[in-house]
Amino acid sequence: MSIQEMHPIFGRVVAEWSAPPPQTTSPPSFLYYVHCSGIDRSSLRVIATDFQSNTFQAIRSRQQLEDLRDDIGIGGSWSDFVDYITTSLKSGDVKLVMDGVSELGGASWAKLISQKAKGMPRILFSLDKLVDGSAGEAMAILSLELYKEFKDIQSSLAEEEESKCQLRKVLATEQ
Repeated sequence: MSIQEMHPIFGRVVAEWSAPPPQTTSPPSFLYYVHCSGIDRSSLRVIATDFQSNTFQAIRSRQQLEDLRDDIGIGGSWSDFVDYITTSLKSGDVKLVMDGVSELGGASWAKLISQKAKGMPRILFSLDKLVDGSAGEAMAILSLELYKEFKDIQSSLAEEEESKCQLRKVLATEQ
């Protein structure tokens, strides 16, 4: 699988702080969205947001992803590496670790860390904080893509229901 063939990945994660949090509030829940981006769709974009004061993003080019692959020591083909990223981000072992204190509230940066299974290499994306219009744009992208994914699943379910209904009719006429 190539980056261009990768389906969007959505997930929910409860953030944690790398050091004791600046306030004693409960850690926020985040949604994250990972998809290919860029004109040639060869980059990987990661967005994580709590839809309040913390929105983070990373965009990694193919070269940066190849460097990541070398750094963590995943062998095999490029396709194997993309599959590893996908499986890691879909696993139950995904963390968002926030760090620093932003003047605008919340964290200054974050890291999205995923691992396919215990003992396997971890995938780490350092995320930069987005503010103002950039944060709003990232939240809008995530929201619209999540809605699009929901509609696709809803449509698939409707098609399955229609097929099931047709099969029942065929079975009823055969009996």
